Amino acid sequence: MVLTSLGEASARIREAEGRASADDVLDAIAAGARKLGAAQHAWCATLDGGVVVSLRSTSAPDGPPSKGSPPLRELLALAQPVGRVPGYVACTLPGFAAALVGILVVSDEGAQNRTMESATFDLALAQLAQHGGLALEAVRLRQRIDDVTRAREALLASVSHDLRNPLNTFAMSAGLLRDDLERNDVDAKRGLALVSRLDRATSRMQAMIEDLVEASRVDARKIELATRSERAAQLVRDAVAAAAPKQTEKTVAVSVDALDEDAHVHADRARTLQLLSKLVAFASKATGDSGSIRIGVSRQDERIVFTVRGFGPGGSTVAAPPEGRGGLAILLARGLAEVQKGTFTIDAGDALSVSFTLPAAKG
Repeated sequence: MVLTSLGEASARIREAEGRASADDVLDAIAAGARKLGAAQHAWCATLDGGVVVSLRSTSAPDGPPSKGSPPLRELLALAQPVGRVPGYVACTLPGFAAALVGILVVSDEGAQNRTMESATFDLALAQLAQHGGLALEAVRLRQRIDDVTRAREALLASVSHDLRNPLNTFAMSAGLLRDDLERNDVDAKRGLALVSRLDRATSRMQAMIEDLVEASRVDARKIELATRSERAAQLVRDAVAAAAPKQTEKTVAVSVDALDEDAHVHADRARTLQLLSKLVAFASKATGDSGSIRIGVSRQDERIVFTVRGFGPGGSTVAAPPEGRGGLAILLARGLAEVQKGTFTIDAGDALSVSFTLPAAKG
C-alpha cells in the first residue's frame, strides 16, 4: 500500500516536473502527501534563504475546511528531516547536495486512519519529500537556463544596438576623409572635424566595452557591495546633480520628481548612483533634444521604489523602446538592481517610465 501510494505520487510529480511548473510540482507533492497520510489537509512551500516564496495547499474533498496555514517557522526549525507539533507533521524538501528548497506539512487529523506505523509514515514522507525536492530543483534549473538564454539574447541585441551608431560614424567619417585624400583636396578644418568625430565615436565604443565587461561581472555576481542605510531622496538628488554637466550635450533637463523624504534604502551608494545614471542615459536617448527626465522615490511596503520618467519637448509623451533596444544601459541597470536584491521594470504603457525597487532599510 505504501509503495503503491509513493509510486502514484512520484508519477504525478514527474508529470508536473515535465510541465516545468513549480506550482504544479508543489500541488503534486501536497496531494501525494495528503493521500499517503490519510490526512485532511497538506501544504507544500518553496523556500529561499528560509523565507517562504510560494505556498500551495490541498484538502480532502469531503473534509472540513482548513483552519489556516500551519506554523511553518516552528515546523521548519523542528523538521530534521521530519518534525511534529500538535496537529501537524512536517518534512523538509532537500534539493541537490541536500540544499533546503522547501517544506512539506501534513495535518495530523487523520492519523487514526493511517494503515502504517508512525515510523513507517515518517520514512515514506521523507522519501516523497526527497523526490519532490529534486523535482523542484530540476524545474528551477530549467527556468534558470531559460533566463540565461533570454539574457544572452538581450545581451546580443544590446551590443548590436549600441555598436551600430559609433560604427556608422566611423564608416562615414573614414569615407569622407578617403574621398578628400583621393581628390587631394584636404581642408584642415574639415579634416579636424572628421577626426574629432572619430575620437568621440572611439570614446563611446570604449565606454560601451567597459559597460559590457561590467554587465558580465554583475551578471556573474562578481562585484563587491558596500550596503548600508542610505536616504533615498538624497541618492536621487546626487544622481540629478551628476547628470547636470551632461545636459548641455543633448539639452535634456534632468530634475527631481516627487520624493518620500523619510524613505531609507539598504543599498550600495555607488552602485545605486551608477544604476540611476544608466537609466538617465537610456531615457535621454528616447526623449531627444529639449526633452526632460524626472526621478522620483516612493515607498511600497518593505521596498523603496525609484521611478525614472521621460518626456519629449514641452512635456509630450514619449513611448518606451523595446527592452532589447535599450542597449547595455538597461542590461547593466537591471543587473545592478537585482544584485542588490531589488527588482527592475520597464513599465508598460504609452509613456516612458522605468522603475526599480530596493529593500527598505530596517530601523
